[in-house]
Amino acid sequence: MSTEGKVYLNIVKEIDRIINHDELAPGDKLPSERELAERLQAGRSSVREALRALELLDLIETRKGEGTFIKAANSQQLIELLANFFLRDPKARKDVTETRRVIETEAVRLGCSRATEEQKQGLAEIVAQSFEKMADNVIPYEEDYQFHKALVETSGNRLLINIWRPLLEYSKVALKASLEREGRIEQALYEHEEIVHAIFRNQEDTAVSALQRHLSNSQF
Repeated sequence: MSTEGKVYLNIVKEIDRIINHDELAPGDKLPSERELAERLQAGRSSVREALRALELLDLIETRKGEGTFIKAANSQQLIELLANFFLRDPKARKDVTETRRVIETEAVRLGCSRATEEQKQGLAEIVAQSFEKMADNVIPYEEDYQFHKALVETSGNRLLINIWRPLLEYSKVALKASLEREGRIEQALYEHEEIVHAIFRNQEDTAVSALQRHLSNSQF
């Protein structure tokens, strides 16, 4: 990670710490740019750029002549902002891959007992749509994403889903490259199909084993 990236990440983390330490809520005013620079021991230009990034993400707003204020919390946006810097580091990218594997494996384990009939049918429909696209010589990028999203949703655990979403978002480049490997699409879809069949039968060990094989073959 570049020195600049580390500075931005530290500033974002410190602003979050200040918000919690000062018990600030949506609508409250943030410390001034100068105060933030002093508390961070960072240049005002770096603080200014970090605030601008937060504003672009709609986390804060600047009112002319009044200052900078916190907007209604959106944890997903903050996760994505942090991930943008975090994933510049190769070790961090490996951590993301491992964490995604853990989350999806546990989600499928839970899904075998919790998935509703509607969710099971939804998974089967995504697989069918993927095969249709493959038959038309179209790589089913979106269907691949939707399949894994639907898998995690079968867990019924909202926290797992919220943690997983940005992990896959920042793995999309690697996933795209994986699907574009010769012969990979058909293999991946049969792997999806095997996972779905196991979930339909509530075969937890089979579903987990099939998923782990699929993730290993995907090489993301």
